[in-house]
Amino acid sequence: MLELVLATLAAGVAGYLAVQRLRPTPSVRGRAAVVVGASAGIGRCVALEYARGGAELLLCARRGAELEQVRAECEAAGAGAVRCVVGDITHRATQLALRRCAAEAWGRVDYLVLNAGAISVREVVDLWGIRAADGLHEADGAAADRAEAALQRIMAVNVHAPAALAGLFLPLVAERRGVIVVVSSMAGLVAAPTRALYSASKHAVTGFFSALRMEVAGLGVAVTIAYPGSVATDLRRSAVDSSGPDAAVAGSSARMAPEACARQIVRAAALRRPSLITPWPYAVAAALYALAPGLVERMAKRKYGV
Repeated sequence: MLELVLATLAAGVAGYLAVQRLRPTPSVRGRAAVVVGASAGIGRCVALEYARGGAELLLCARRGAELEQVRAECEAAGAGAVRCVVGDITHRATQLALRRCAAEAWGRVDYLVLNAGAISVREVVDLWGIRAADGLHEADGAAADRAEAALQRIMAVNVHAPAALAGLFLPLVAERRGVIVVVSSMAGLVAAPTRALYSASKHAVTGFFSALRMEVAGLGVAVTIAYPGSVATDLRRSAVDSSGPDAAVAGSSARMAPEACARQIVRAAALRRPSLITPWPYAVAAALYALAPGLVERMAKRKYGV
């Protein structure tokens, strides 16, 4: 029975994707695209994808040297013009500077891509310091403070900043009946062990931007939520709950190239699709989660070694 369900889901997803591939991708030449979190990983690749299409770009990230390198790459790739704002996107000053730059340069925005993100990599019992050889014990004040700081940081980066930017940029996006794109994660649909804080933040992203999509449809604004699965990036360097060597490398299960992920995100936004789940087997997992959550959770526990 389970095999039949899986085969049916896989066939349905494959059929839908086949139909989607037949649709031509609208040109982005001359369009104004803002990419937040553009210095590396998916954000860098999204910027380059828009550049190759001839879009004009406004890029934002914390790391100035890396952002300047991406600017040079985008100019070489054929971007119409490339502007940069360096700063922490959780700071209101950076948010306002980014909006001001877009308003002065274009007066409208076709694509607002919200990609900046942070991750978590520890189990709750370890994060709160309550695991011990003889069982569990109460968290001390220092551990609780560290856990609270990690929670505050991941929510600031993954939820508060993109929500604030969506509100600040909405008039500029509505001016062009444009698209707000937020890069979430499969963790925003199916929670993962060792990723409790991350999953919480990405579920919040799903809730906020799904509601926003309904609210701004009357303004002609589309909202695309991207749900990548395992992508080969250095996101683990951003772990809010770890500074050890494990945070410095991508997970061994990372399979999808960020370039491929970026191409799909840019295409989904151009087609004004409400969501994108990639790679495609994760769409099957998301559908299966509604039917057999226990099975999907067992698979997740095996993947993360819990």
